[in-house]
Amino acid sequence: MAGTGVKLGLACLLAEIPLAGPPPSGATSALLTSSGEGLVSSGRASFSVTFKQQVNPYPVLGLFVMPGEQVPLQVLADSARSYTIAAGGGHIEPLAGARWVWTAPEEKGLYLIVLRDSVTDDAVTFNAFVMVPAPSGTTLNGFRIGRYPSRPLRGDPHYARPRGFVEVTDANRGTLVAPHFALGQFVSKQPGGYPKYIVLREQLLLELESLLEQARRRGIAASTFRIMSGYRTPYYNRRIGNETSYSRHVYGDAADIYVDEDGDGRMDDLDRDGRVTLGDARVLARVVESLSDRWGDDHFDGGLGFYGATRSHGPFVHVDTRGWRARWGPQAGTGRH
Repeated sequence: MAGTGVKLGLACLLAEIPLAGPPPSGATSALLTSSGEGLVSSGRASFSVTFKQQVNPYPVLGLFVMPGEQVPLQVLADSARSYTIAAGGGHIEPLAGARWVWTAPEEKGLYLIVLRDSVTDDAVTFNAFVMVPAPSGTTLNGFRIGRYPSRPLRGDPHYARPRGFVEVTDANRGTLVAPHFALGQFVSKQPGGYPKYIVLREQLLLELESLLEQARRRGIAASTFRIMSGYRTPYYNRRIGNETSYSRHVYGDAADIYVDEDGDGRMDDLDRDGRVTLGDARVLARVVESLSDRWGDDHFDGGLGFYGATRSHGPFVHVDTRGWRARWGPQAGTGRH
């Protein structure tokens, strides 16, 4: 497996990340930061790219595919401009206009896909992970997964068992999966060494980046959201006492988040009352609601809950992209975590 050295500037260390295929020219700047904080600027890319019936407006995004999966890609921009595409593995089939179909390699690992404006040299990079197919049993390469429900909740495809898992290693955990989020931020706290395995959905990454943008517009200083809980295996979800088998955390599209710019491991004082309380979680929850109001109810259909502090954690907000609206928390109704 090839490796590449990536120099990321004064704030970052020289790091190496193993690639399953050679990096396309000019792609390495979107790979990795040693701290897990976003490398790229807070702005969006100069063009957007459609994939899997979603739109990516950001310079870098994670993409999670099965071996041999075909992913149509299309640039949404001025039709008079010219765009190119390069990939570190798999096969690219050109179509009419700025459209292509990328067929993923059969081998698991990280492959870079770079789409570039031929005039400005602006680029959108997908850090594409070819996943490991889901096991028939309860473990994957010695890592305990547990069992998913045999049937989706109420037949909802959002609750279908995952087809594959992203292999996370100590070497690739710093890979950017969005401009301000790294792969390792979503790894379960389940005990054990690397490799670990997670499920992660692109729609969650798009929502988190949009939420971060909205939080900044509303005056909240945040370089990223700290993720208290991202993916959980069904085994670990049960182990920590979660009674539902249908937690969105086990399906890879949920995150429990808070703002922690002072680095004390707890929510910052967002309402500026001199205390860290449930009110600070409410401030962050209102950011989520304002984003929903801005884009419409169908933009990021999903769950929103907020929680106060306990002895083990500070206040936080839960977000997910389950496909239907759910709200819970004090005076917020009920829903499933």
